[in-house]
Amino acid sequence: MHLTTIALACALTAQAQTPAEPRQTRAAQTDQTVSVSRAARLTIDNYAGEVVIRVWDKDAVRVQARHNARTKVDIHADANIVTVGAATPVKANGSIDYDIAVPAWMPLKIEGHYDFVTVEGVQSDISVTTVRGDIVLKNIGSVIAKTIEGAIEIDGARGKTALSSVNEDIKIAGVSGDLSADTTNGSITLARIESTNVEIATVNGDITYEGQLPAKAHFSFSTHGGDITLTVPDGANATFNVRTYSGEFGTSVPVKGPDASSVRRGKRVTYTLGNGSAEVELESFGGDIRLRRPGPSRSSRK
Repeated sequence: MHLTTIALACALTAQAQTPAEPRQTRAAQTDQTVSVSRAARLTIDNYAGEVVIRVWDKDAVRVQARHNARTKVDIHADANIVTVGAATPVKANGSIDYDIAVPAWMPLKIEGHYDFVTVEGVQSDISVTTVRGDIVLKNIGSVIAKTIEGAIEIDGARGKTALSSVNEDIKIAGVSGDLSADTTNGSITLARIESTNVEIATVNGDITYEGQLPAKAHFSFSTHGGDITLTVPDGANATFNVRTYSGEFGTSVPVKGPDASSVRRGKRVTYTLGNGSAEVELESFGGDIRLRRPGPSRSSRK
């Protein structure tokens, strides 16, 4: 009896430790591949579910979709566009999970309501709009991404990047090119940024920036109820225009300008680092503004 109990316990433990079968290994109810020309673009309309897009080395689009038996996925291709969506009414669909392979050069337009979107490796223009659902983008070209009840995460982008959320955070890393991001009830974090034009805004959240400050660049960071922390790279030259109404200004960067304790709250104050070639606007109504050097925080009050 004792040996039987041990054997049963070992079997249950092994079963518990076996990883769950990933969604991608389940058989697709729809699996169709269409050839495309270099002039074509892809449009996806998915009311609810997941859309996962990765690249491959073929001038073709492969659509694998997992859905209920009542749903039919319509894939239509002509010389200029490939459209993917449900052919049945929305209420009859349930959710649809897509795994789609596309050539790296193909422009994308993705729209949905309860939609979680992941795009990786696409080097052309990308447009993503969803109401409720996260958006994850990796190693891409230009992008416009908008969501209301969803977070946005981007890691690696070359080209113009425009991101907008309402009730979640935005995380941005490894981006080069013009960059704008805004959210209402979320924080915005930026790292490894190489851009000469950055505009970041949030209402109820913090802004954290780590990246380059190129000569003649224009950066704008504004928040109503949060803090702004800007990591200034060694050797940078910048003019910082600072305004805070209820917060404080602190710096561990050797800027030139008036002592913050002598400045009236809400007044716009200018500080200069080096020759001041980059222009940086920093404004917070209810939070602190900090300039810091790379490495462990050593902020001190100016």
